[in-house]
Amino acid sequence: MKNKFYVTTPIYYVNAVPHLGSAYTTIAADVLARYYRGKYGAENVFFMTGTDEHGAKIQEMAETAGKTPKVFTDEIVAKFKTAWENLDIDYDNFLRTTDKQHEEAVAWVTQKLYDQGDIYKGSYEALYCVGCEQYKTKSELIEGNICPDHNRECEIHEEEAYLFALSKYQDELEKRISTDEISIRPEARKNEILTFIRGGLEDVAISRKKENVYWGIDLPFDKTHTTYVWVDAFLNYLTGLGWPADTKKSDKFWPADVQLMAKDIARVHATLWQAMLLALKLPTSKQLFVHGYFTIDGKKMSKSLGNVLEPNALVEKFGADAVRYAVLREFPFGSDGDISEEKIAVRYTSDLANGIGNLLQRTLTIINNNKLTLSDIDVQIQDGLFQDPTGEATLTLDEKISLATEKLKFHEALTLIWVFRIRLINQYFEEMKPWELAKFDQAKLVEVLQVCYFQLKQISKNILPFMPETSEKMKKQLETLKPEPLFPRIDIVEVKSGKKMEYKF
Repeated sequence: MKNKFYVTTPIYYVNAVPHLGSAYTTIAADVLARYYRGKYGAENVFFMTGTDEHGAKIQEMAETAGKTPKVFTDEIVAKFKTAWENLDIDYDNFLRTTDKQHEEAVAWVTQKLYDQGDIYKGSYEALYCVGCEQYKTKSELIEGNICPDHNRECEIHEEEAYLFALSKYQDELEKRISTDEISIRPEARKNEILTFIRGGLEDVAISRKKENVYWGIDLPFDKTHTTYVWVDAFLNYLTGLGWPADTKKSDKFWPADVQLMAKDIARVHATLWQAMLLALKLPTSKQLFVHGYFTIDGKKMSKSLGNVLEPNALVEKFGADAVRYAVLREFPFGSDGDISEEKIAVRYTSDLANGIGNLLQRTLTIINNNKLTLSDIDVQIQDGLFQDPTGEATLTLDEKISLATEKLKFHEALTLIWVFRIRLINQYFEEMKPWELAKFDQAKLVEVLQVCYFQLKQISKNILPFMPETSEKMKKQLETLKPEPLFPRIDIVEVKSGKKMEYKF
């Protein structure tokens, strides 16, 4: 189908409250959804997110907390929903793997795969990271069988299990990934996945004995086993569309156009998930886009390591749009990058308060001081052309920003807006000195303000997917000519007892 867009985040594991790493993926998905709603219409876009709530780790943590797993997960899920609301995330569905419709669908799928011979009974022995909820190969671990992501020794698991015949689909997976029928981006991630596949895929366990892990969906053909967490979780991308009970949405939106994830879960998405789709005779994903990690002092931000930034606290200090902007502007989406509260504060001051906020405030103030009206300054201006660096085409700046957004080059799109609109118009404002023109050249004053006003309208449109609240505030102020601070200025004060920073608005 033409002109549809389906974007997914991973469903987040509810072993702890959300952190900025999971918010990063969700913000990126929200930007894409908002952009394509503007391009295709809201009815032709679907944005899927949710929570992954079963498995050994959740069972263990709930028991430690003296709660049932359902009570434990209910509490954490509420925190995810609050965080996404605070970050202005506008998803179309938030699925929980404890939802009845999803659990019924998982049972139906496992029965179908068992009946056609893709699931069979056996036993499994492998190194298992409880933190990742994944079986690991020796090459993925550091000395002592330590998981580098969780700094935790992997356990040797050997038990009766039902296996999924992943090896059966090795050749087809390699073919589809190598030809980009399943596109994996950035290119380096694609090459890593192909190397892994060419090393040989083994059949994987898709169940645990219920006596070991009771917190899961029973296998319908053997209720002494519960479904392994990944098989349960992956199906959300379909069940969140109502599949298989109702295929109206899945017929329209599947396959997913972009599935976003961090690099620690790329391998299972590229192999097990795509193989499940092949076994179900469904289209495979169009694109898996793998972003990097946030790092704090060079270490991956991780709930397990305890070095996380909490998005609700950041939103309380800086506002949703400032956080959204800072995390996407700081470094290219797809690579690792260091983030901190201090870096967000610097972006807030330099780019937002002193950049876009200052430009809007000064322009509207001079318009009002000279008693000009919308009819005086709201006119169409030639926007100029921006030369595409390839030299193959000449694009307008708006087209270049759109292209960068569609390619998930959010850092580039935002840089274009700030360099070729906000910074240049601030420079133009300083050079033309409209406050001086007001004294002796009214006609030139109006001409200068028309240019600034037009560019502010363009900026408001450009930033809408990234900073929806700011975009709406700008639009309102430009329509009413009533200036209000977009980003109140802050003073950054270092607390001498440590690295903690305080901000005075």
